[in-house]
Amino acid sequence: MPTRFADWWRQMTTQDRPMLVRLLLVGALGVGLLAFSGFNSTPPKAAAPSLATTSLAGQETVLGAQLTHILESIPGVGVVSVAVTLDRTIQSQYVTSNQGLSNPSSSPVMVTNQQGGSSVVPLDQVGPLVGGVVVVAKSAHNPNIRSELAAAVQTLLQVQAYQVLILPN
Repeated sequence: MPTRFADWWRQMTTQDRPMLVRLLLVGALGVGLLAFSGFNSTPPKAAAPSLATTSLAGQETVLGAQLTHILESIPGVGVVSVAVTLDRTIQSQYVTSNQGLSNPSSSPVMVTNQQGGSSVVPLDQVGPLVGGVVVVAKSAHNPNIRSELAAAVQTLLQVQAYQVLILPN
């Protein structure tokens, strides 16, 4: 095997010198592109606020912004304003020391990791309870658009029709 490589190298350096130069240039170009590829990259965007860590008013604002973005992407809708009213925030449930039964006198089960930190064992997370949604859109005078907006809100938030009010601007 060493003689084959030595033969190949001898042939490349003596007979195929232009090919060797091209291979080295292409390799250097590849290394250069890899080295400089991160210079013009944009920094990662800040994560959107988590619904689980915000207050009731904060959760209403985040849901309203998300709904506004989604509803404005429906063809023919245009600019939309959304207000969401929540009756309950997101609630986390944890495994308790009484075999998972939710008893106010029992404490959540804690686990310890190898670094010495501890955390509770999650069981479930119950979403927010939506009280109502008001959508104001300039194009809501069109019955078809109004119907699409109402159906979209009902589907996205899993609410009943009486909890959604669509108004023209």
